[in-house]
Amino acid sequence: MATKNLGLELTPQSGVPLYVQLKQQISNFITAGIWEAGFKLPTERELAEMLGISRNTVSSAYKELESQQLLISLQGRGTFVAGDNLKKETTGRKGRLLKVIDLALEEAAELGFSPEDFLNLATSRALERKNSIETIDLAFVGTSEEQIFYFQQELGRQSGVKVKVHSFLMKEIKDNPRSARERLSSLDLIVTTLVKINELQDLIQPLATPIIGVALELEWETIVQMARLPKNSKLAIISTSQTFADQVQNTLHRSGITDLSFIPSTAQGEYLASVIAAADAVAVASSRVNEVLSLIDKKELIELRYRIDQGSLNMLRCYLVDLKNKT
Repeated sequence: MATKNLGLELTPQSGVPLYVQLKQQISNFITAGIWEAGFKLPTERELAEMLGISRNTVSSAYKELESQQLLISLQGRGTFVAGDNLKKETTGRKGRLLKVIDLALEEAAELGFSPEDFLNLATSRALERKNSIETIDLAFVGTSEEQIFYFQQELGRQSGVKVKVHSFLMKEIKDNPRSARERLSSLDLIVTTLVKINELQDLIQPLATPIIGVALELEWETIVQMARLPKNSKLAIISTSQTFADQVQNTLHRSGITDLSFIPSTAQGEYLASVIAAADAVAVASSRVNEVLSLIDKKELIELRYRIDQGSLNMLRCYLVDLKNKT
């Protein structure tokens, strides 16, 4: 059933990502003149509640429309359909900056510096400033060490922005929320999985650092590999943490794979060899593949590969670029 609000109509069953549907419909309303310049849109939270979708979905749509100059965000005022008057407000900041530069040039001349001297010094200082702030400090809060490993691996391949990832386990935040708030307060952005975002927000409130959720999912090809195993096969799940092994089993059950016998293990050394010997096939976390390879013999080895889904990646890129531009 489609959801309607403010003339917007989203159809979850269409197969088209919701943020793409939302972005396209807002774009259509603007180009058709239904929403005129200066029209104020609901906040991300308000529109998410109206449409029954996640705030991240709304945020992704808004940010892409801003990059297309169809929307404009004015700090402390909200998000509006872009127009000449609103654009003048943002360009007014440039005018004020030019006045500051003109005054600095005049003072530099009084001190005996030429415009070329000023240019060289200003450029050098600006580069120093840029280099000192170009790295974004991001926290990833995962439920297992494996989740953290996969997130760092994925982000390193695809973000396009220089990021330093600070790793946190949800358990340590639950055990000491106050200490976690202190450590998280100095960071630029907090990322966790979609299923944990509400719990994390409750634990660290009233921290002002923005929090977003991403979908970190077991690759479909990996699920298919396990689905093709003969019925009643014994599948060893080798991981660093029991939490991760439980997550894998839950994912397989939700995917309808219920005819396998699981042997979860975090063992090492001789005991790991005995676990593998008792199994018909072995599924292993990426961080332990090399360790297991020497013990696998001729049994099927399935690497448990997780990926951030494309919608989450797009949203995360938008946040990172936005943070970089603000520094």
